Amino acid sequence: MKNTTKIVIIFAFIAKTALASSEAGAYFLYEYGKMYEVEQKLQSMNLSTKMLFQNPLSFKWNSAGVESDGGRIALFSASFPFTINSCVLEPSILFGKGAWERGDFQYFYGKPDLPFVLGFGMSFYQGHNSFTLDYTLFDGKILNNKETAELFDLNFYIYNAFYKLDASKNINLYAGYAGLNGEATGALTAKNQGYFLFPYSFYKTGGLLNIKAVYGMANLKAESAVTEYGIDLGTLVIIREKNSGYLNYKYRKIFADYYGDEEVSRDFYSMSIKGSGVVFSVFSIQTKKIRLGENYIQYGVKKPLGIPFGNLFSARNYENDKPTMSIKDALLFGLTANMNVYF
Repeated sequence: MKNTTKIVIIFAFIAKTALASSEAGAYFLYEYGKMYEVEQKLQSMNLSTKMLFQNPLSFKWNSAGVESDGGRIALFSASFPFTINSCVLEPSILFGKGAWERGDFQYFYGKPDLPFVLGFGMSFYQGHNSFTLDYTLFDGKILNNKETAELFDLNFYIYNAFYKLDASKNINLYAGYAGLNGEATGALTAKNQGYFLFPYSFYKTGGLLNIKAVYGMANLKAESAVTEYGIDLGTLVIIREKNSGYLNYKYRKIFADYYGDEEVSRDFYSMSIKGSGVVFSVFSIQTKKIRLGENYIQYGVKKPLGIPFGNLFSARNYENDKPTMSIKDALLFGLTANMNVYF
């Protein structure tokens, strides 16, 4: 990952100098991390390089705690627009790679690893209408913290299709359909966990998840003499789902007197999450482009709000003693500050 990071940074520097990149930006997400981006837009090719740096974090969900000492992801994308009569077609490709520092999943020690992200897309533009199809494949891993053993193999892909209508200068409308398919397999032992008190001689698990969802959104924009305002209003609903999994484990001999020496195999309880979703809004405010010599600068903030609903977010899936979010966290959660420079 370190070599990939260097290559991406070098490419970003070249894009900004030799290619006279049209835009460079920095985004800072409250307590989560920061992202840097360089874009180059030409008549026949658009290039983009992104670097995401995740801060150390800790959170709980479904009674399981997750901790991470931080990580980084590099993404490179390229698209190639061309015109056929009154239509513009734009195929695109995405490549990425990610790595994380030491982690703890409460029930075992490990950290995520993302050997590669590979995506393909196609967009069609005609007048005020556009339609986009894209497919992204993720090859994910959970490694032990010494990077000497693979604990879990996670393979999943996401596909997405959406239609956009530029209804007017200040209103854009979106409607889309998306799907996620994923499979995971893995095993834990005292050897790959690295401590002799690990209770299992083996602990194998696996599962699959298949989700289909629809979504819609309206983007509203307004402006004053020096400021631009925006609000996104939308909803996403899961309309189809399939999930299953299994456990197969046996306690080590020194723990058999306490827990039994039989091998145990059982299936996960399959939870119905069909009909779950979220209603959301994103508020943004930013300056208009400010001239700075021969270039322009623009900065602003964004704040998302969301109301989840359905079985996926029901109270029984969360700890009863989870502390109430403070007013400060409620106001700052998801807050993103951004600054962009146009060349």
